[in-house]
Amino acid sequence: MDISFFVELVKEYGYVSMFIFNWLLLFGLPIPNEVAAAFSGVLTEVSYFKPVYAFLSAYLGLISSNSFAYFIGRLLGHRLIHRLNRTRLEGVISRFSVFLEKHGPLAISFSFFLPGIRWAMPYVVGANRYPFVSYMLYAYTAGLIWMLVYFNIGRTFPYAYQSILENLQMFSVALSVIVVLLVAARLVWSKKTGSDKRN
Repeated sequence: MDISFFVELVKEYGYVSMFIFNWLLLFGLPIPNEVAAAFSGVLTEVSYFKPVYAFLSAYLGLISSNSFAYFIGRLLGHRLIHRLNRTRLEGVISRFSVFLEKHGPLAISFSFFLPGIRWAMPYVVGANRYPFVSYMLYAYTAGLIWMLVYFNIGRTFPYAYQSILENLQMFSVALSVIVVLLVAARLVWSKKTGSDKRN
């Protein structure tokens, strides 16, 4: 996992780089969000950065990028979703749309902990014109918890955080698959019981 770009950015711009790095990840920088959050924590242990400022910089980068994506989804609406559905993100978009429709605001919070779905979430929520105040309440709170977890992994294990993150990512992917299968099974079950009642 190459993080040399982030190291150079931090040397040059300090706390601002933590904001920028967490902001840019939503737009396709090829490093997982977990690495950015954890690495911000690592820097407070191996360098001169203060934990409070480092955490705030990383967290503000995360939530501002999510808000930006929400407004892109809101402005471009279904045209954006239609375009994304013609890419490899089609499965992620459709899974999160079903999840959002079924579970509402809890889907927004829960999506922060599911790789892939986390990326699609703000665009889909914005395109569905979900109220921004409600979005902020659930997304910013979940983002705070998510950032605390990964930032503190970086602080607690500054020299072993990468291997820990790899194991956590495998767990998160497995959890995502389980959640999708449960949602799909529930939809199939509800359709089946609905058709049985009509008969």
